[in-house]
Amino acid sequence: RQEDIPAFSLEPGRYVMLSVSDTGKGIAPDIIERIFDPYFTSKEKGTGLGLSVVHGIVNEYGGEIKVYSEVGQGTTFNVYLPLMEKLVEIPTEKKIKISPMGNEHILLVDDELMILQSLELILERYFRVIKETDPVKALDVLEKEKIDVLISDEMMPGLRGCDLTEKVHQLYPNICKIILSGNSDKKDIVKAINKGHIYSFLFKPVDVNQLLQSVKHGLQNKKMKELIEHQNNILEEKNRSLLDEVLTKSRKIMDMEKFYELGKFSASIVHDLNSPLQTLITGYQLLEDELSNSLPKDSNANNIMTLIDGSLDTMENMVKSVSNRIKSSISEKQIEFDLNDLIEKNIGSMKIKLKNSYPVEISFMPSEDLPKMKGVPLHFDQIFSNLLKNAYDAVEKSEKKKITVKTLQKADMICFYIKDSGTGIRPEDMEKIFETGFSTKESGKGTGLGLVITKQMVNSYKGKIKVESEFGKGAAFLVCFPAK
Repeated sequence: RQEDIPAFSLEPGRYVMLSVSDTGKGIAPDIIERIFDPYFTSKEKGTGLGLSVVHGIVNEYGGEIKVYSEVGQGTTFNVYLPLMEKLVEIPTEKKIKISPMGNEHILLVDDELMILQSLELILERYFRVIKETDPVKALDVLEKEKIDVLISDEMMPGLRGCDLTEKVHQLYPNICKIILSGNSDKKDIVKAINKGHIYSFLFKPVDVNQLLQSVKHGLQNKKMKELIEHQNNILEEKNRSLLDEVLTKSRKIMDMEKFYELGKFSASIVHDLNSPLQTLITGYQLLEDELSNSLPKDSNANNIMTLIDGSLDTMENMVKSVSNRIKSSISEKQIEFDLNDLIEKNIGSMKIKLKNSYPVEISFMPSEDLPKMKGVPLHFDQIFSNLLKNAYDAVEKSEKKKITVKTLQKADMICFYIKDSGTGIRPEDMEKIFETGFSTKESGKGTGLGLVITKQMVNSYKGKIKVESEFGKGAAFLVCFPAK
């Protein structure tokens, strides 16, 4: 009955009508006004999107769709579309250029197998395609496969497309995510973009060119994000290296400031030491003249006088050396000297100085035919005496107190080796022993400068110093200098 069809809201004009009728069970009056609503369905397996999509397309072209139905009699749909007065040439869409299939993987997720198969036919010419009807199982696929693009339906049982893409974004943020939907509701689009972080939202039925365009640009976007992420990682690594370098240089500046303060302090000490030292030297010379005629040559007193003479001479040279270094005005003259003799005298002095302290066995094994060295003997005396004094301090609490010293020639290097049976050095402290202010000795016994100065003096002669230690079993130092 035509009079029962609802009134038109179309503009006056000429229209083409498409009428579709069936003799089915019809539509109940209480739901007929809702049949074009998204997701409403009277079917057991319907999605509620079919009539909604049809209604949207007809309206988009300026048409209208009318429905008439009687329960038990059937239903009639009349579609009215504006009549075109003349043919309009529709420009041919440019085909999207897609590179041949590479390593890109696309995961298709849709609960309707027919849609999955049609999408697969479009995409498998260019990409490797994996399809899945269950959105929950799609997450398992992502764990096993390297996926570049996820294309998912929005309305699926168990998990909506926007919820799936949200989970995917949390686990794999760089994957390009595309949602397909038959619903044009803006709220769903906004939700998918904000919640699922999707790259594109496409409407069903999907236009082939539009789909390929979205996939192509989505892959480009993914590669750009990965490139930016890679560049950011490089920048972060360079920033860390730069920070480490700044910290290292800052520590060096602090060390230089410490040495500067130490230099000023040393200048004051040298000045104060010089006067009493000259008094001691003069007193020794007077005492030597008084005793020279009254004591036998082989007496113990003469040996003591010889030791004092050598010690005063060493002290005078040290004061002059420090003074010259501070003033930087007088260059210390380098001469040839015998390293074996220097070490032997140093060990002899150490034994006499520490005669009344705890007994230590010091054995010296000089290398025969050791070439003479050239340098300032006082410098080498300080290098060896620092290491020997450290070795002596290290064995204080050891049951076996032994220090072994050797000289040797290795290729074009002249070396000395000093080993103790002391407490050794902890592994975590090995890299710190040459740092300014670091000391393993008890508080008040070590300044943390001895090994620093020793290494600097070794380096000034283009030498090398190497240390080996096993905690609880002692330490060994090998110091080498170029023979020439």
